[in-house]
Amino acid sequence: MLKPCGRALAALAALTVPAVLAAAPAPATPLDTCDPVGVCTARLVSVTADVVDGTITGTPVGGAHPITLAGQEDAYLKSTGFADPLPQAVREWDEAIDKVSGLDTDPTDPNWYGNAKARVFLPRTLNALATRFPPDTLVVHFVADESRTGTLQLVTIQPAPVDRHLG
Repeated sequence: MLKPCGRALAALAALTVPAVLAAAPAPATPLDTCDPVGVCTARLVSVTADVVDGTITGTPVGGAHPITLAGQEDAYLKSTGFADPLPQAVREWDEAIDKVSGLDTDPTDPNWYGNAKARVFLPRTLNALATRFPPDTLVVHFVADESRTGTLQLVTIQPAPVDRHLG
């Protein structure tokens, strides 16, 4: 038989576990800043990264709800519009893109497998770096993703200073 303290902990656990399991993913509803073909644009206040899932979640500037995004290597662009010196995390972002941009993945290249892995995992590396960006630095263009419930598909993702237009 459980003691009063044990019963209280059991009751607390019974209430907590369903709440954790029922936590909904960030809504994937496109914003009001979408063009006629459905590409939406947002500047994110800050982001968190899920390295297992390969996604980032952030709240658009002026928005109330966070959005979750995922994309392939080619959606990730080098920074634009910053004065020197670049913020450290932004500099590392640009360097990571430069490092993999010229990697050969042709099977005749003896390093093709390692090169391919570096390219495939680049988004996860960049997502982790984005968590260290100054506020309001990350500009994303995205569309609805029918294949992943609760996740939007990145068209482009790029660090840009706040005074830089979202275009």
